[in-house]
Amino acid sequence: MSTGDDALEHETRRMIFDHIQAYPGVSYSVLKRVFRLTDGTLRYHLYYLERAEKIKFSLEKGKRFYYPQYNGISCSAVSPETLKPFDLTPIQVRILTAIKQAPGISQKELINKTGLKRYTIVNNLKKLLKLDIVRKTPNGRNVFYEYITNEQLRYEILRGLVIKLLKKEIDEDTFLELKRKLEKA
Repeated sequence: MSTGDDALEHETRRMIFDHIQAYPGVSYSVLKRVFRLTDGTLRYHLYYLERAEKIKFSLEKGKRFYYPQYNGISCSAVSPETLKPFDLTPIQVRILTAIKQAPGISQKELINKTGLKRYTIVNNLKKLLKLDIVRKTPNGRNVFYEYITNEQLRYEILRGLVIKLLKKEIDEDTFLELKRKLEKA
């Protein structure tokens, strides 16, 4: 077996690796559909990349999801510390990564970028929206999605608290207590 750098000399293998880097958590079936490869050819290239420690896979419900690996450490474009409390699936990580890479992306663009089916995108976006990780912005007939950072979320919560204080829906002591808790989080 050759070194990790040699693993990327083959054009198809390099394209597969680049796709896995761009969309961490991509499934075997999506790779097969995107690259239009036979099972044997795709398995060979994935196995080669695994042996060269360029990628790593995780099993979820019997399906393989692939992630890039750097110096033996599996990575994703979205930091694992940020996602830990959310318990996201590899598909949700993939969708979130695509949204982070292209803020203001439409559902149709998400389908094209990720290779996932519309139904899969819609269902997983619902969870991401419910978790307040993603914001949806309607614009006429189109809807656009963007990633919400912790700082943006804190700002929006604080803004909401200020509005409630000004409308006298909460008292000043409650406002200050909630503000302190928000700053610690």
